[in-house]
Formats: sequence, C-alpha cells, structure tokens
Amino acid sequence: MKLTSKQSVKRRTPQQARAQNKVDLILEAATRLIQRGGMDGLTTNAIAEAAGVSIGTLYQYFDNRDAVLEALSGRELEGLSNRVMQAMTTARAGATGERIRIIVHSILTSYGGRRRVHRVLLEHALSRGPATRLNPLFKSLTDMLTTAGPDGSGGVRRPMRPADAFVLVYAFAGVMRAVVATENKQVPQHELEQSLTRLIAGFVEGS
Repeated sequence: MKLTSKQSVKRRTPQQARAQNKVDLILEAATRLIQRGGMDGLTTNAIAEAAGVSIGTLYQYFDNRDAVLEALSGRELEGLSNRVMQAMTTARAGATGERIRIIVHSILTSYGGRRRVHRVLLEHALSRGPATRLNPLFKSLTDMLTTAGPDGSGGVRRPMRPADAFVLVYAFAGVMRAVVATENKQVPQHELEQSLTRLIAGFVEGS
C-alpha cells in the first residue's frame, strides 16, 4: 500500500518493504483510533503507541498528525474514485434501470464496517479543497459519459451531451458527498438507491 500524498512524507520515502510496513502500521493505527474515538485523542504519541513504533520512527515519515491525516485522506479519496470508476465500468449488461441500480448500490455500500472512519477522512479531505481533490474523478466520469455513453433504450450506447453529463455527475456527486459526510438516519439506503436510480435513468433515457 503506497502513500497517496508525497507531501505527507517528511524525510524518508518508504522504498523498502520494511519501511513501507512501518508506514502501513502507522496509517492503520491512526485508522483504528479514528474508528474508536473520532479525532479526539488522535495525537502522534497515541498513533505511535497504537502502531507499536517509537515516536521518532513516526516522525521519520510524517511531520505531524495532519500529515498522517493527509495521507489517509488521500488514500480514501483514491479508493472512492476507484470504486466509482469500477462500478461504472463493470456493472453487468441488462436493463438500463438495473445497471444503474447496481452501480448506485455498489457505491453506497462500499464503506463496510468503517463508515465512521470514511466519513471523518472525507470531511477532512473535502475541508482542504473539495473541488481540487475531486475534479479528476468528476472529469473522468464526465469524459466517460460524453464519449462512450451509458446504455440507453434497447441497450444502445449513446454519448451524452456535455451539459447533461456535467449536471448528472455533479448532482450524483453532491448526493454521495452528503451521504458520506453526514450520518444520514432519516432516509433508508434502499430509498436513496431508488431515488438516485430514477435520477440517473431519467438523464440516460432523455439524453
């Protein structure tokens, strides 16, 4: 597992397996601490102790707590981007609505048992500049929709108009960010899936 933010590394870049293992231990320890108590008590000393390394070892790779969070947040956004693109490209062929439902479901359920960690890390990442961090993902999705296009009526792939693709991607992204960044307890997930599926299907069929 490689670091996703070179700026988070202070003096040493983990080229060897042993060094990379220490970095992974540090990041995993920070993840466990966030899962257990959020940002409260997340200090470099606590991270080092949970990782089983000395504080000096931690500082060989990270300047401070924020550097650890930057590395974790970058990894989280990379994982989110990969899950979205994989869902977009690997959903099985079938009726338009079913394909879209599969994509929406796979994204909404991609956070597993560490939902709190993902929420905290995404909040941290987005607070540092959401447009810059998520623009590569939004551009990839928009390019995909305007070139290959989604499945329309009869399974025919039709590129979407740039304006339609832009609105669809950012509308979907807004909902996903809200779902991830808040503890949504008012709307059941299956209802969110249904609503998002109708939204996307309407654009696809009307494009």
